[in-house]
Amino acid sequence: MTPPFASLAALAGLCLLTLTAAPAPAAGLRILGLFPLPGHSHNIFFKAMMETLAERGHEVVMFSPFPHKKAPPNYTDVDTSNGAPSFTNNFSFDKVSTAPTVLPGQAMWQSMTRIGALSGPGLCRQVFSMPEFGALMKGGYGRFDAVFTEVFGSDCWAAVAHKMAVPLISMSSAPDVTWMHERFGSVDNPSYLINVFTGYTSSMTLWERTVNAFTALYVKWLHKHIIQDPSEAVVREFFGEGLPPIPEMVKNTSLLLLNRHVSIHSARPVTPNIVHVGGLHIRPSPSDSLDPELRRWMDEAEHGVIFFSLGSMMRSDSLPADKRDALLGAFAKLPQRVLWKFETDAVQLPPNVRIGKWLPQLAVINHPKTVLFMTHGGLMGTMEALFAGVPMLGIPLFADQGSNTELYRALGIAQRLDIRTATQDGVLAVLRELTETPKYRQRAREVAALFRDRPRQAADEAVWWTEYVVRHRGAPHLRPVAVDLPLYQYLLLDVAALVLAAALVVAVLVRKALALLLGALSSSAAKNPRSLEKKKNM
Repeated sequence: MTPPFASLAALAGLCLLTLTAAPAPAAGLRILGLFPLPGHSHNIFFKAMMETLAERGHEVVMFSPFPHKKAPPNYTDVDTSNGAPSFTNNFSFDKVSTAPTVLPGQAMWQSMTRIGALSGPGLCRQVFSMPEFGALMKGGYGRFDAVFTEVFGSDCWAAVAHKMAVPLISMSSAPDVTWMHERFGSVDNPSYLINVFTGYTSSMTLWERTVNAFTALYVKWLHKHIIQDPSEAVVREFFGEGLPPIPEMVKNTSLLLLNRHVSIHSARPVTPNIVHVGGLHIRPSPSDSLDPELRRWMDEAEHGVIFFSLGSMMRSDSLPADKRDALLGAFAKLPQRVLWKFETDAVQLPPNVRIGKWLPQLAVINHPKTVLFMTHGGLMGTMEALFAGVPMLGIPLFADQGSNTELYRALGIAQRLDIRTATQDGVLAVLRELTETPKYRQRAREVAALFRDRPRQAADEAVWWTEYVVRHRGAPHLRPVAVDLPLYQYLLLDVAALVLAAALVVAVLVRKALALLLGALSSSAAKNPRSLEKKKNM
């Protein structure tokens, strides 16, 4: 028998080996979140991540224009809204309504110009000028283990992670944007991967693939020249001339947490440094989070409730009077009750319609009596409806809302309404189709089951990968070599040139060999004319 002390020694040795081989735990991290974009819907996604990290015991400092009224434990808010316009309930219909004569190229230019005004070099300068930001860079908020930023507008924030020499982790509340792929080495083949600016949703025709390819190139060019290049000067002004260019700094991004899920978005190749966490912001929303009187009103809806919201930016009360009356006239003829996010009280309502200036959207959507979600098509709210298995009526107005709505139509869980041409009869017809046809509700529940079915919840996935990146000092092994390849190498243009040159050399050599052979035969025939004559007479 093995002596007891020998067994204990072997066990102790095994434990020691395990402890030394395993990576150190990433507990008690200090996280800096730089999310100053003044868009509430975007911030919901980022704030959910920061709150989850704080709940898991990590300490968070969050720069954003949407601070908590009372910050949770382990969470410090730095308000960046001072001096910046608020976009909450600040978009009117006439501001986002685009004339149909605008060409696609002009529309993309206008969209990128809006993105630049919202989150470009001006926002960089505003935040970098804050006393709190100056204190941050001087160590006033302590040392950090990782910096979180958004992939959308300017990437000037990458300079902070570079100066602090800590891993840079990015997030995107959109499923993807064209200009993100190069920095992560991810596949973005326009032959089958659809650009969000085109609105395509499935297999493309030759013409659509052509448009898709040129749209990708054009949008990347617009982002570079309207947003990224002007941001370089701002970065140099505040951080000096010693930093690499912004495109080089963002290539060192360790991880991207992307608001995408294969149950709703087309399957695509994924590199190890991109993690899909679609629905990260969705948490259980018990009915007791509703106002008791509102909950009772919904509970008593015999035929269910239709919830109508145009999002956190768009004001429903800015709709033209004829469109508002067409909607209300259609609502009055429905058996369902309608709950509408509407910003003023100065409107005559049918008995079955109730309005609220700000409503607890997730709780309302998850209420068992909610049968339909009328939405502008923003990704955050529509994912909440997907999670709850609620069909949708999309009323897209700008940005990715049209492509999102078309995606849900293709999934069989939504229809689309053009509010610019809507009539009372048209609104009533589409609402009756969605509420009286069981296939929409059935299909919505099927998609919800797919959306919920994953190895672990999105928040758990995001936290695990964050800790992993810090444990492994930025996890550079997740970064594909493609990030550093010049375009001609990535596209194998040098290989194609080599093969073409080799084929050309072979062709030239063969041609010369044939010329020499034919020349030799001609010379031989000239020297022996009699032998040639005999062959002719045979």
